[in-house]
Amino acid sequence: MPCTNLPHPEERPSGARLEGRASALPRRPSGWQFIDLAELGRNAGRSYLAALLRITLYPLAAAILLGLAVVLNTVVNHPPPGSLDPIVGIVAQYGLIVVAGLAVLRSIERSHRRPWRSLVAPDLSLDWRRLAIGGGVQFAILAGELALVHELTGWPWRFSIPAALPLFALAVFLIPLQAASEELLFRGYLTQALGRIARSRCLIAAAVGLVFGLLHLNTYGPLTVPYFFLLSLIFSLVSLRDDRLELAIGGHAAMNLFAFGVANATLIGPGIIGTGDGAMPFNWAAIAALVLNGAVFYGVTRLLVRLFCARRSAP
Repeated sequence: MPCTNLPHPEERPSGARLEGRASALPRRPSGWQFIDLAELGRNAGRSYLAALLRITLYPLAAAILLGLAVVLNTVVNHPPPGSLDPIVGIVAQYGLIVVAGLAVLRSIERSHRRPWRSLVAPDLSLDWRRLAIGGGVQFAILAGELALVHELTGWPWRFSIPAALPLFALAVFLIPLQAASEELLFRGYLTQALGRIARSRCLIAAAVGLVFGLLHLNTYGPLTVPYFFLLSLIFSLVSLRDDRLELAIGGHAAMNLFAFGVANATLIGPGIIGTGDGAMPFNWAAIAALVLNGAVFYGVTRLLVRLFCARRSAP
């Protein structure tokens, strides 16, 4: 006699069933509750292969479409040479990473059969207070550092609104999405994936940092990889300590927005922050400043979370 009420092996748990599985995960040392959220979904090799293909091919397809759009606009409208470079640069630098983030979300839902919020927190929710704390603390630290540099060097304030205000607004819109996409990909998806094969938080954070650093290549000189490796370690430490990703997302978004705003509002010399030949290479002072930034960010966010965010457990 057939049994018709057995779940199909490919059926995805939903609603209370999935939340019950999340709450059933045993309590572990800090970080493992977050890393082991991968247990909520499928972890077959084909699932990770499909995700890798999406993460690689989606941005590539978007880049091809962007190039075709530029060629078509050039043929039809004959814009002045170089007039499209700023918008193409912004979309390529930030928009393609957002596409990669969308590929991650698609892969989590489609290939791994678990909710995308499992990349964020064990209770499968998004805590806006932590996002605000991460962003606010990072912004305050960077503003303090800039004010200190101004005080020590005597650099004059040269604030002005960028002439290409629509492009500036486009970048301000894309940058938080770009930062969130990187966090979901590296400190979220890659961290949880590596947790399936490595049971050392230090090893996982180091591997994620190495990949994160290498993908930035030599954008800011020979210290680019060490700088971004260290930055990744800081965000991994914060997210694994909190067992959630929101503080890292908020801090990363604030860091990128502040850098872009400072460079393009001419608070400091032009070209000091950017890409290509206009970017100022990192030096050891930048590394030291990042270490100080990370220590303050870790301590202050931890204090504010204790004060304003009650410990949230999975339903």
